[in-house]
Amino acid sequence: MASANKQQKRAQRAKTKAKQNRTKRTAPTSELDLDPNDSRIDFESVDLTELFVKMREAEKTSQQAMCATFLADPLLELVYEQEGEEGATDFILAALIEYRNWSTEADEATALAWIESESFQADYVAASQALFSDKG
Repeated sequence: MASANKQQKRAQRAKTKAKQNRTKRTAPTSELDLDPNDSRIDFESVDLTELFVKMREAEKTSQQAMCATFLADPLLELVYEQEGEEGATDFILAALIEYRNWSTEADEATALAWIESESFQADYVAASQALFSDKG
């Protein structure tokens, strides 16, 4: 597990990214910003509502099931391929903060506290290990 300082830096980046994402969703988009030759996914404009609905349904079973649903989504593999490990980590934190805000209307600090909680961390790691062993 990463040091507390590194986790805090990642969390801060995720909070900043989540805020930027919310700002971009509410701002009108300009077609001039889009490069038609760029085949990469524009993650700022990706609608995660369908994933969030699946996660909320899975969360009715358990928090670990919700984490497994999140981690199994093909979008995360695309993020990792296009953004690398650090970019994927930032995306994951931002997406989880957004999910918690969407599902419980929690503010960013509350959502971050949920992500950093021991129970969430344990469920997330268990879901990750289960997914990895299934793919292995």
